[in-house]
Amino acid sequence: MGSDSLFLKDPVISRFLSGGLAEAEALMGSPLPSLPLPDLEGGRPVYHVKFHPQLRTLLSRWLQSLLREIGAELPPAQRGNGAGREAAEYEAALERMLRSVRVADRRVGLLNLCWLAHSRDVVESLRELEARHPSVKKLKYSLFPLLSSFYRRLDQSVRRAVEQADPARATFLAGARENVSLVEAIIEDGFAFTELSIGEFDFNAFLSANKRYRLAGDLFFEIYGVLLKETERRLREGDRGLQHRVARYLPGLPKEQLQTQAGIVKVMMNAQVLAYLLGDAWGTGARLLAVEKLRAEAGRRRSSEITETFLDLVKGVKRFEVISHLRDQITLMKFGDQEEGARLDLGRRLFEFGDSAQVLNNAVNATVLFLDLRGFTQTSEGHISERDLTQELYTVFDAFIPHVRRFGGTVDKVLGDGIMITFGTRRADPLDPLSAVRTAVLCQDTLQRLREEKKTYFKMGIAIHYGRVYIARFIADEESVQTTVIGRNVNLAGRLSSAARKPIDQDEDSSDPAPPAREMQVTIDAAGTLFNEGIAISRDTLTQLEAHLPLVQAEGPGSRTMEYFDEQIGRRLVFQYAGDAKFKGVRSSFPVYEVSFGS
Repeated sequence: MGSDSLFLKDPVISRFLSGGLAEAEALMGSPLPSLPLPDLEGGRPVYHVKFHPQLRTLLSRWLQSLLREIGAELPPAQRGNGAGREAAEYEAALERMLRSVRVADRRVGLLNLCWLAHSRDVVESLRELEARHPSVKKLKYSLFPLLSSFYRRLDQSVRRAVEQADPARATFLAGARENVSLVEAIIEDGFAFTELSIGEFDFNAFLSANKRYRLAGDLFFEIYGVLLKETERRLREGDRGLQHRVARYLPGLPKEQLQTQAGIVKVMMNAQVLAYLLGDAWGTGARLLAVEKLRAEAGRRRSSEITETFLDLVKGVKRFEVISHLRDQITLMKFGDQEEGARLDLGRRLFEFGDSAQVLNNAVNATVLFLDLRGFTQTSEGHISERDLTQELYTVFDAFIPHVRRFGGTVDKVLGDGIMITFGTRRADPLDPLSAVRTAVLCQDTLQRLREEKKTYFKMGIAIHYGRVYIARFIADEESVQTTVIGRNVNLAGRLSSAARKPIDQDEDSSDPAPPAREMQVTIDAAGTLFNEGIAISRDTLTQLEAHLPLVQAEGPGSRTMEYFDEQIGRRLVFQYAGDAKFKGVRSSFPVYEVSFGS
């Protein structure tokens, strides 16, 4: 799951969004704001976020002081705790947190996640105050100018402070394409600090007291009603202009929804459709001016100003639906939460935001696959021109990539004579090891076909290892970031892809042992040296396969085997113990299993 997919809400369950990447980019900019990759629970993305416990206390006190300023009937503050002191303490704590997050963020999206989570914390704090003091429910909408100006000033102040402390590093970390629209939408649009979710959003309550949009509720609903009826009429009559825009800009909206009121609302709220409707001066324009309240309002201020305010409000509401969708993926962990340890034990990441921002457990259970070509060293040392060698590598690697994509793998890096591929770093699945085995089998099949067609003379050793890896992001320049996995298990996967004609840590030379007799084989000699021109997997990989597949025990030549017929690739997979390999720098021997396959 990439970061962009987090912004896409299913149009079947959305309220105003019609779905699709183009709509998300129109609302939030392109490329979309970055966010860390989430964990998955029950198939849905989840972020576990924890703030310093003192921050919530300071936030609640500060909100109460603001509400008292605008007339809320709340108990008086403790002696010596005036509005100025409450604001200063909260601001100092929040500033330290935001600065630590900005410094720790390596174009991962930690700052965006922090603002999403904290804005939800603000809403929940106000909800708690509402439960105790009913007057807060209406007065909270009048907080917008105070909240917006405070958070805007603080965000800008932190940005300047970080930039002034080390201008070159700040620019390097932020990159040339930093998208701040998500933070701007949270601070400026007027919804994120008072509304918990788009499902509970009430236009009437919001417009009756909001200080952000100069449009009364009755005027908004008059415009809304005219546009909705116009959209419904044109859909019913088969208006070609509208049909064209629906097909082009709302491709993800199910056709059956066009027959429902909810679906017509999503069509009408689309920016391209609104521009089309409002651009029809003789049709839509005449119907709007026929409404007495709108005609009277147009006499007091320019009609273009009314239209711009309406469109601004619609965009703000839709951006809030995106924010609401993202916030629904956040689980706020409380201080002393009993589930925290259990979640960490399950490998879940915890984003801790305080004086020092950090990501706990920033490692995932992943499957690492190495494809390592044999014969590359001799070929590159003069037996073939660089141009022909490059073309041969293109032929081989280009043929492998469709298999990698088919089974959800991610090309981590190309190593000249090999490829490192990961499964489970973007979206974890218990069957990631099987996906890696499927990819390996099809890649060996493909290479064998290319050899038979005389398009390459390379052979290949493939290694698969399952285990915990750490996700790291290395900034290459102002534009690009290289995300990779590091750790002991990555190194072990690399060791498993040992060249067929050499011990693991020696160079190839003519004195090496002869290759195995079979075309594709994994063997280990008495000294523990691994020779791999087939598919080698670790015991951890096999254990994961055993836990999720109905492997059948069978007697093989010299040892017991396990078999599984995979319907997706139509192959019988045979797993057989090859021996214990000995790797330099690894104390204990390493059990290795060979994967062979047939029809």
